Amino acid sequence: MKKYYDDRHQLNMEISDTKDGSMHIKLHQPTGIKEITVTEAKGKEIIELNRIEYNDNHRETRRHVSLEAYDPYGALVKDDADPLQEVINQEEMDQLHHSINQLKPEQQKLVMKKFWNDMKQVDIAKDDGVTKMAITKRFQTIYRRLKKNLQK
Repeated sequence: MKKYYDDRHQLNMEISDTKDGSMHIKLHQPTGIKEITVTEAKGKEIIELNRIEYNDNHRETRRHVSLEAYDPYGALVKDDADPLQEVINQEEMDQLHHSINQLKPEQQKLVMKKFWNDMKQVDIAKDDGVTKMAITKRFQTIYRRLKKNLQK
C-alpha cells in the first residue's frame, strides 16, 4: 500500500494493488473517506493528477507572501520579529550611516577599518604608522562628532 500526502503533509490517498490488476484507492477528503476501485491506467492518471496538484499548490504557497511580512523598506521581516522594532532599527541604522557619511574621509576610513574590517586599534596604528594613543584620540574625536550628528 502506498500513501500520498498533500502539500500540508496530510494524508491525501492510499493506493493498493489488487490481484486482478486493478487498483483500490482510498481518498481522504474533508467530507470523509471514499473508496474506489479503478483500472491500473486510471489509477496512474489519478496518481499523476495528485502529483500535479501537489506541485501547483506547493508552487503557489511559495510564491505568495503576506504584505504584513514586509517592512516599509520592502525587506522581509522575520516571523518572530516585531515590525515596529524592525522599522525603528532601520531608522537608527539610516541615521548612523548618514552621520558616518558626514565624517571626514580619513575618519570614515578609520571607522571602516575598525568596524567593517574588524581591525584592532594596534593594527590600525601600525598600518597608519602612528601610535595606538593617536588612533585612540582619533576615535574619541569621531565618537564625539557622531554623537553630535545623531543628536541633531
